[in-house]
Amino acid sequence: MNEQQVVQKLIGGWELVRWTTYHPDGTESVPFGEDAIGIIMYTADGHMSCHLSMANRPLFSEPNIYAVSDADLGQSVRAYSGYFGTFSVDAAAGIVTHHVTGAWYPNFAAVDQPRHYAFEDDLLYLEAEVGEDLVRITWRRRNSGTLPGH
Repeated sequence: MNEQQVVQKLIGGWELVRWTTYHPDGTESVPFGEDAIGIIMYTADGHMSCHLSMANRPLFSEPNIYAVSDADLGQSVRAYSGYFGTFSVDAAAGIVTHHVTGAWYPNFAAVDQPRHYAFEDDLLYLEAEVGEDLVRITWRRRNSGTLPGH
């Protein structure tokens, strides 16, 4: 596939199937648990957005975010990851690069996030090396006629 074909295949919404981190000692972990939720979206005009979360994060009793303690907010933020920006494809290398504009974690902003990609039926695999670990996130194409969770 050339770049344009890959972009066409990426466009749309993808729902999280599994987020796995493979460690050098041969073990693996699922950072947000087996029931983690998430979505990644690619648009035809070159934008992208990715959100991952632990399922069933506890609700706060405070009426708004400004009343939540820093400790409680910090714990909640550790159970979520999200960023947005633009994307580009290098089909020869098999890499989609997320050019991050904004993120829940400020250090991600204005940083390129390259991901090796692979397609299999309605699945999209994105992989990245993070330190000595290999992170693989598996996504399933969303049916455009349904809403998430339905």
